Amino acid sequence: MNAFYKIIKEETILLKLKKKSDIGFWHYHILGLLSFFTNNQLDYLFITNKRILILIKDNIVTNIAYTGFEKLKFNSINNTLSFIDTNNQQQQLSLNKLRLTYEEIQQIKKKLHA
Repeated sequence: MNAFYKIIKEETILLKLKKKSDIGFWHYHILGLLSFFTNNQLDYLFITNKRILILIKDNIVTNIAYTGFEKLKFNSINNTLSFIDTNNQQQQLSLNKLRLTYEEIQQIKKKLHA
């Protein structure tokens, strides 16, 4: 998590989504119910005024710079985020790895389409 704060030190966080990480099959199979209590890793989605960051199990998976927060579009049908990168190219980012719930999708839609 410290690496994340170094990246966005000078940026404004516009959207922050935080949730517990999934427990893998083998982890659950070996530790059983104990794995539910020992799982303290988190997944995050951060959208700042300059970049989109996704952290899975406290590791940075996606770090993409974009331009124009007002141009961000979220498609709730297939959980993709459309944006224009710093090279003025239209890009799409899948958020499926975050396993978004209905409430989280509504939170993203409310923030991006307000």
